[in-house]
Order: sequence, then structure tokens, then C-alpha cells
Amino acid sequence: MNLNSAQALSHGEIDGVFAELEGFQQNVDRPILRGNIRVGLVNGRLVVRSGKISRISDLTDESVGVWLGSDWSDVLLADHPKVVRVPRGPEMMQKMLRYGRLDAILLDNYSLSVTGGVPDGFQAVPVMSLSVYSWLAADHADLLPAFDKGTELFLQTIIEWRQKGK
Repeated sequence: MNLNSAQALSHGEIDGVFAELEGFQQNVDRPILRGNIRVGLVNGRLVVRSGKISRISDLTDESVGVWLGSDWSDVLLADHPKVVRVPRGPEMMQKMLRYGRLDAILLDNYSLSVTGGVPDGFQAVPVMSLSVYSWLAADHADLLPAFDKGTELFLQTIIEWRQKGK
């Protein structure tokens, strides 16, 4: 989740956001509407040293880095004693993992891939699927059908683009 987007929506600097996780509305201090078209589905991943951990419940006293403001990871790790909320997001989490400051990180697959992927000696364990939607300020509710149509056209274009690449 991008806290900058949530703040910009909260302060009326923008009126909509493309591609934020389900639950994004909890971080916005302004009524917003979720689009009706799902933009995508990404996997939540627990990145740990290769070996003994294959699910969240295998964690004991490992320090686990999460992106500050990421609600889905807070829910998954609610009972875990060593959660480190990292304010600078996935890139900083990756660095902390590589330098041994964290034992594990919990992030979405997209963020993992754009920050260099799974480091050598580690594995990415799928922990849950996360739905991604577009969001629109509620005072523009009359534009929601056009907003959804734009999302639908975007998804069609991506599908066509991928088919051409095969």
C-alpha cells in the first residue's frame, strides 16, 4: 500500500487511485469507493532463509519486516512477537534482510519482483492472495461507471499486449 496515495486522497490532492489492495479505504480520511472491476490478484509472500519455514505458523522468534501501513501483513502477524514496521517499504526491507537485520520479510509478489526478487539463500513462501482494485473519491460516485470502464479497457489492453508477445 502506498501511504502517499492515501494521504493525497485524504487531503483532496487527487480524486482516485489505480491499483491498491483491498482494505486501502481504511487508510484514507475521506469517503472513497472501490471500483467494481478487480485490477488483479497478487500473492503475499513470506521471504525466509531456505529450509525450515514453510508457512506463517512456523515462525517462532524471527524478526519479520513488514511495510509500515500494510494492513494485510499486520493481520497475518497479529500474534507474532517480533514485527518490524519498515517505513521505506520493500526496497529497505530487502536491504535489511540481506544485511541480517531481519530474519524474514512479508510483502506482495509485485513488490518482491521490482526490488530484485528473492535473494540467494532465501525462499518465497506464498501466504495469501491479495485483491487489487481502483479507488475513487465518493464525491465523484457518478463517475464510477466510467472509472470501471477505464479499468476494464486497461485490462483488455494488457491481455492483448501479452497475447502479441507470445
